[in-house]
Amino acid sequence: MEIADLAHVPVEGVLRVLNGDPVGSLIASRVQKAIDALGAPHEAVVQNMNVLAPAPSPRVGEIIDRPGEQQPEIEETVASARDQLIDSINHATAELEARLPEGVGSVVYEAVRVEVQPVAQHIGQMGSLVEELCRVIERVESNVMFERQARLDDIKLLTDMIVTGWQTVDRRLARVERMLERFESPNGHHQ
Repeated sequence: MEIADLAHVPVEGVLRVLNGDPVGSLIASRVQKAIDALGAPHEAVVQNMNVLAPAPSPRVGEIIDRPGEQQPEIEETVASARDQLIDSINHATAELEARLPEGVGSVVYEAVRVEVQPVAQHIGQMGSLVEELCRVIERVESNVMFERQARLDDIKLLTDMIVTGWQTVDRRLARVERMLERFESPNGHHQ
């Protein structure tokens, strides 16, 4: 432990150096400097540390030797755990599938309700505005029809006045013509 603390490396690194296992050059040099400073540990301490230290984790592609008598127990435990895990996954999947349509339906219904409610309010407001617009258009149309009728009445009156004026002019011209004819006639007193 003291060597690991002084070298600032994990205990596993110190054990690898002491056992001759491969380590990085930085760890090897730090451990060697710590051993030089503190002295080599007693062989019994190294053996105790090997027993107490966690086994190094296997590397990818490394073949792990296990005692033959433990293999069936481990395989049986792994198979049992695998079967339990598969059963749990199947059970959870079945529960989710059973609840999914109902849950999704209610979630979709709620989402649509929440999203559609403001839209429905806007549509209601738009309906009210359209009705008001229709009333305004009807009033404008009524006013336009009234104004149109008034203009038609004005045109009719003007036409009547023009016709009457021309008729009056025509009668006066006819009277003037008759007077001129009398005045110019051979029977008339003036020549």
